[in-house]
Amino acid sequence: MTVTRENLIRLCDQFLNDEICKSEIESFASTLMFSEEVDWDDDDEILSETISEWDNEKINFPINKVNMSLWKLRLEKNVDQLLDYNSWNHHIEKQKEICLKYNTKWSPINYKLKVGVSTDLKSDPLNGKREKAESGITGWYIWSGAYDDKDDFFQPLCAEHLLQIRPEIIKYLGLDIGFRFLMDKDGYEDVWLDIT
Repeated sequence: MTVTRENLIRLCDQFLNDEICKSEIESFASTLMFSEEVDWDDDDEILSETISEWDNEKINFPINKVNMSLWKLRLEKNVDQLLDYNSWNHHIEKQKEICLKYNTKWSPINYKLKVGVSTDLKSDPLNGKREKAESGITGWYIWSGAYDDKDDFFQPLCAEHLLQIRPEIIKYLGLDIGFRFLMDKDGYEDVWLDIT
């Protein structure tokens, strides 16, 4: 039996539709890795990488719906965004480029600390503002829609979780205290130092 991209795409769809679970994906990949009766085109790097990544999520990417959508995209269109959605360090150079572009020093945050976020980060445009950090908090506040000064407008979220929600935000999080940004999914970007 020869496994093809189409077989893996079908598994992606089944997982995304809750027809199979993570353990079934792992079991499938493990069987492929160690079976002498099943093979695949070793020259197809995307096919081989996907099987390998599914075989061991502890050293690769978590098997979840966000990543499964990304694996499907990679299998169908050769577009690989898995690092964007899973590796903070993948965004470091982008942060430095943004800081250089807007003439400020690079001031990285600890991605294990919290950012304040509004309840809807899927809507556009997104606003971000960096204030002075406090204990356990980065100083970043990110929101969509109209700003509200209610006490419960911002909810704490570990910064690294932004990777799986809106990874395009990460490149702004190296901006220094006092900076703001406004961006959307269509590529609009405005960054400025808020001196008020």
